[in-house]
Amino acid sequence: MLDHAVLEAEDFSGRRLLQFSASGCRFKRCKFEKMTIEGAGFGDGHEQSEYVECRFDASRINVGPGGYARFVRCSFREVDLRDWFCFTVELVECTFTGVLRTVVFNGTVPPEDQRSLRRTKNEFRGNDFASCDLIDVDFRSGIDLEAQRLPTGPAYLYLPNAEQSLHAAMQRLQDWNVESKRSAAMGLIRACEWTLAGGQKQLLLRRDDYSDVDRDVVSAVFELLSPLGSE
Repeated sequence: MLDHAVLEAEDFSGRRLLQFSASGCRFKRCKFEKMTIEGAGFGDGHEQSEYVECRFDASRINVGPGGYARFVRCSFREVDLRDWFCFTVELVECTFTGVLRTVVFNGTVPPEDQRSLRRTKNEFRGNDFASCDLIDVDFRSGIDLEAQRLPTGPAYLYLPNAEQSLHAAMQRLQDWNVESKRSAAMGLIRACEWTLAGGQKQLLLRRDDYSDVDRDVVSAVFELLSPLGSE
């Protein structure tokens, strides 16, 4: 547990921790590589902790609440990060490979935290997720996905104009004759619309994140939402 520590070039690599907690700290060029952390509080307390050019490569971390944390030009290569709920986390020019599981990134600071952080937006730009597997990962409340590198391929669907794409797909669903499939498809699209209601403009969708929906319905909705399907 670190409180208002200022550390440079420290090496925490290889440790197995039940908990890591940093409050109001600053880390520069520190190594957190090949670590296993069951509960990581990178931004505990009521003051922001900052990580600049730090390396988290090959670590397995259950993060939980992201807290008040800022990461700048950090490396998260070949990681397994899970349950990371980032309402007041900033990411700038960081690189991710490996797997992110059940992660939420937010572009807008919740009202109850704005006074403490003295900002209304989370800086979130220049991050590279192109070679990372994003499992149940959501970008919400105004994150500019055009300012990030995202994974591509058949598993993913990127909607640069999400509102327009969802509206067109919803209109075309009216022609579906099977009520159960139409209802399931509308539920999937409404879930996407809920994300847009929070201020998000673009969406990145992953097919396997909708495992509770009939696979044929998921495939059909993705086809409707794709550029060719919406022509």
